[in-house]
Amino acid sequence: MKLISNILSKKLPFLILLVAIGTYFSPFYWKVATWVPSFLLGVVIFFTGLSMNIASLKKMRTKKRELLAATILKWTISVIISIGLAYIFFASKPEIAAGLILSGTLPSATSATVYTFLAGGNTSLVIAASLLDVVISPIVAPLSMMGMFNEHINISFFSLLQSFLLIVVLPLGIGLFTQKTWPGSEVYSKSATKFGSSIALLLIVHTIVGGGKDTISSEISSLPLIAVATFLQVILPMVAAYFIARKIHISEGDSRAILFHVGLCNTSLAAILAFKFIGELGAIAPILNMIFNLSIGAHIANYFNKLEGADSSGM
Repeated sequence: MKLISNILSKKLPFLILLVAIGTYFSPFYWKVATWVPSFLLGVVIFFTGLSMNIASLKKMRTKKRELLAATILKWTISVIISIGLAYIFFASKPEIAAGLILSGTLPSATSATVYTFLAGGNTSLVIAASLLDVVISPIVAPLSMMGMFNEHINISFFSLLQSFLLIVVLPLGIGLFTQKTWPGSEVYSKSATKFGSSIALLLIVHTIVGGGKDTISSEISSLPLIAVATFLQVILPMVAAYFIARKIHISEGDSRAILFHVGLCNTSLAAILAFKFIGELGAIAPILNMIFNLSIGAHIANYFNKLEGADSSGM
């Protein structure tokens, strides 16, 4: 199980791309009820709560400045860049634009914690900031798409909040409660979390692409432009957040955590919400963002990891 989980995690960006392309061109796909992708992501978030290191969050009492910086940078840089890219590239295509904005206005992905750990950053900072994101996102996301609202797009605060409660807050709470009730369960759940998360993400991409084939076909010519926009949506906030954090004298480890927290949003959640509230077109940008944020995140984490190794050998 552990070996398979590690292989799935390392190859996940490639596998997501392969599943998306394979599903699009295949005459067969798994037709599911609309609640199934949400349930799959809920399972992933349950395991995230189950494997979360709660004890490490107590250390954040001495990191209030860093936590504030991580939160402010995410909800300014990521949101402004996402809105800017949406209007620059897709002002005439509100569904695609709304999906792009949604990709940059959601809590950080679970991969942000993993990549922060690999990069030698402060994972506690990412976890604490992510919990704050859950409160902020349902307010910011619909406000960010105000200009995109039309007869096809109408995401209310209460609709988004309800989805957050069912998909994110409830499973996370159950996971944390289970961990508290059965001490030590977080240690045994880590391998299952890796494996389950990877499989669930692949199934989410498969079901969403399969259900939106016809709509995607109608906008196939826009895919290269969406790819460019989502690439910039991932890389620009990461670079900007890291350099601003260093400029305001935040430590290297905390700056690396902020880099991943700001740049890597939960695009699997964005894809599900876009599919539900916007339509199939709205889910294209989150799926492409998912591929880029996993790939770019892995490369940057490996870069910092090698940097740490070089510094250690130099000593």
